Amino acid sequence: MKARPYRLFAAALVCLLFSLSLFACSCGSSQPSYRVALVGFAGGEHGEERNALAEYGQRRVEAELGVEVDFILPRSGVDIEDLFTVSEDGYDLVMSLGQDSSLDMLFARPEDSEVTTCALDFEVPQEVPAEDEVTLVRYRVEEGSYICGYLAGWLSGRTDHPLTNAMPLVAFIGSLDDPLVVYYNSGFTMGVEAGSDGGGTHSYFLETDEDAQQARAYAEEAVEKGVDIIFCSPGPFNEEVLEVAEEKDILVILVGADRSSESPQHVLTSLLLRDDNAVFAAVNAALDGDLEEGRQVWGIEEGTWSLAPFHGNDPYIRKEIKEELREQEEKVASIDFS
Repeated sequence: MKARPYRLFAAALVCLLFSLSLFACSCGSSQPSYRVALVGFAGGEHGEERNALAEYGQRRVEAELGVEVDFILPRSGVDIEDLFTVSEDGYDLVMSLGQDSSLDMLFARPEDSEVTTCALDFEVPQEVPAEDEVTLVRYRVEEGSYICGYLAGWLSGRTDHPLTNAMPLVAFIGSLDDPLVVYYNSGFTMGVEAGSDGGGTHSYFLETDEDAQQARAYAEEAVEKGVDIIFCSPGPFNEEVLEVAEEKDILVILVGADRSSESPQHVLTSLLLRDDNAVFAAVNAALDGDLEEGRQVWGIEEGTWSLAPFHGNDPYIRKEIKEELREQEEKVASIDFS
């Protein structure tokens, strides 16, 4: 007797469901073959904002690369040295974010450790333990600073924005205790020169990034000279500069997370440090065996920075300058900032 069509269909469906259930069970019971420990930024408001971005990178790594990532906060009480313990469920890669967390991680790392190690957004002038055996990644912030300078140079001296004047003059304020300050300043200054005819930059340097009083004095001096846009490297002093911007009705460009909510009218944009992309790039390279040891520089090609949206200032940023910024981004990786 011939089987009825619906019986053949039911039998096929049962087989399919059985196969799917076996596949689901095997997937659910398997453990990730690669484990990563990611040590986040130390505390502070902006550290928390960047940790949130890094956690987004963690989720992307887990979803797209099938890797297990444990996100560890410095204040969690975890002994960093234990992350390098070799065991069946030990970590294959230990990563850290920022200067403080990376220094703690590098000095806690045992000398004979064979665990792949990577410090992101890290730059110090002195040697660190076994730096030829680990990966130390500096973000090429001069690229992003150049784009910020190009934007500032374009807007300053034009009447496109209600807070700019007719004088093509901008300013940079940074702190000498930031090992990246020279990169921020050089990139921004070159960008201003490229984005304006006859534009100029006043550069001011604090001894420490907590010198708010001096930052205020510099910002006020810059405004007196005709500056209408100030670019700041990261640091607590930013708050004082932002207050001056609100009092004097000028614009600022800040670095780190998107800072527009702090003063929507006066924060023109922010140079975002894309820790999420850096985390993904590092894990992906480690999986492929392509994570080079020693000091590395990652920029736009690895996605380590981007401009934040202009938000409420967007109506004043003409289509022409947006197109120019895109063109500059396409060639910024090839610019020699030395």
